[in-house]
Amino acid sequence: MRVLHLTRDFPPRHRGGISTAVAGLAHAQVRAGYDVAVLSFDDWRPRAGATSAAAPGAEMQDGIAVLRLTSAAQLEAARVSAHRHRPTLLHVHHGMLWEFAAALRAELGVPAVKSVHVVQRLVNELRGTHERTLSLAGQQAALDAADRVIVPSRAAAAALSSPALAPRLRVVGHGIDDSPAARAAAAHHVATPGHGPLLAVGRFDDVKGTPELFGAVQTVLARLPDATCVIAGGVPANQRAEARWLRQWRAQAPAPLQARVHHVGWLDAAALSACYRDAAALIVPSRHETFGLVALEAMLHGVPVAATDAGGLAELMVHGDTGLLSPPRDAALLAEHAITLLTDAPLAARLARNAAALVRANHLWDHVLPRMQAVYAELG
Repeated sequence: MRVLHLTRDFPPRHRGGISTAVAGLAHAQVRAGYDVAVLSFDDWRPRAGATSAAAPGAEMQDGIAVLRLTSAAQLEAARVSAHRHRPTLLHVHHGMLWEFAAALRAELGVPAVKSVHVVQRLVNELRGTHERTLSLAGQQAALDAADRVIVPSRAAAAALSSPALAPRLRVVGHGIDDSPAARAAAAHHVATPGHGPLLAVGRFDDVKGTPELFGAVQTVLARLPDATCVIAGGVPANQRAEARWLRQWRAQAPAPLQARVHHVGWLDAAALSACYRDAAALIVPSRHETFGLVALEAMLHGVPVAATDAGGLAELMVHGDTGLLSPPRDAALLAEHAITLLTDAPLAARLARNAAALVRANHLWDHVLPRMQAVYAELG
């Protein structure tokens, strides 16, 4: 099978979970014998106009042909590249790319599937906006017209389901790759639970629960005088927004607590793996998660997780068995769970062991890719 992925910010560019999920799928497909190409619309803004006439960047990445686009002036080159690849299926990962993908589908006469990585309507509701954004409009167009729509959790399926969409809607979770570093980290956490800082990973955003994160971290550090916290993340490609969040943290946290929190910024996969290795526990304060890839990464590394039960997170973990779950926006209970993981070594070790085993039994790409292949097979 020849698959063409249309996505944004394909690694080594990394702007969040979509980058990680798409790269993992593409590389798993290459290992399975697929012929894979990627059109990566880096920092794409459909209404920005033809800002550059430069040729798009082309590269080979472990058997994947990647074409990087930054301007509408490069769309013709992308179209030519797509025709040259001769895909048997288009896999679209962002709603803003659907218009271009739909035109390609008509030209090439091949099916197109759409993966929903973010339920845009829910995100807008959580942000309190009713504006019909480009992301929302593009996602709705894709939901209406894609040959199959793939979501990574039952929660996302329930949020999107409609009589018109239900026959085309499929649930396929994200996969993850194992590694010697992840296995060594898991063994370390089981053997020496509770050693290291509390870790938070991801984008600063209301939907990601950043206000609750700041509140919970203050509670943890106030209660545990020897505890520290590492925050890996921020707002990629938007330093002003990231600075606003950090000013908010500094305005509400006492100086002695601020000194025990280390913001290390947005990290690549290798640096993030080192953070998981060194952490005592992960805290995930999201108000909504379509899947919860950060939690899955931590579980693979044997890091015990205190998370909300928002969306897909409740499907990744069982409270008291593979993690500790609390309701969204409940910063006090989230903090209590984090404190438990930092102070109850036997519980932390049991959760770490169970979570790592669960991921390796169900969520590695070897387990997930056949489910994606089954969806593709429905389209011939």
